[in-house]
Amino acid sequence: MNEMTLRSSWMLFSQLLQYPDAEWQDESDDMYVNWCQWIEGEQAEEAKDLQTLAGDCLAAFAGMDAETITANYVKTFDFSKKSNLYLTYSQLGEDRERGPALLRLKQLYEEEDMVLYTDELPDYLPLVLEYVAVAKENRGIELLVSFRKALEHTRVVLHQTDSPYRHVLDAILLILDRSGVAEGSFDVSELAGSGSTPQTMGCGPMWAAAGYGQERRNPL
Repeated sequence: MNEMTLRSSWMLFSQLLQYPDAEWQDESDDMYVNWCQWIEGEQAEEAKDLQTLAGDCLAAFAGMDAETITANYVKTFDFSKKSNLYLTYSQLGEDRERGPALLRLKQLYEEEDMVLYTDELPDYLPLVLEYVAVAKENRGIELLVSFRKALEHTRVVLHQTDSPYRHVLDAILLILDRSGVAEGSFDVSELAGSGSTPQTMGCGPMWAAAGYGQERRNPL
């Protein structure tokens, strides 16, 4: 699978996992159609698998109004500690200090000349996926591999509840499984320890257009 197909896939998955405002469904449908056209010439079987998984996620929301989609998201991620989208929480649990790991994530973004413009914590999965989409070489994949435990746990819970979002986690882990990257670049357990969880990650041009930080909550 070529590089641009892969990078555009991460952006699509980020969109699908974002908090669904009133425009989310139309924007996601349009993005999916454009992405399918973009990867039309891709020969890799993996691309076809990703196309099916993303399509299955969107198909599950067909016919739902915006209010129902939002309620589904809140019930799935905001009211459930087992399937929330904050990777350090899912990996370390509520009894471990996440502050140092969150700070290191922020530093990783800044090393790529990317500054957060959001009140979201830097381990919020849609935000991480946008970083992966633009990160140099295999740095993004290696970061996700570091959080494989959290991703796999969330996928299991989403399958148990038959959530449409399970297809997105399946797609993410499918890419990781076929990437050939076995070791993560981010030792989450080593970074856990003393320190406080930052409430604001700074500001800058990166991600502002994606709508991060607008009417979102950190439930943890």
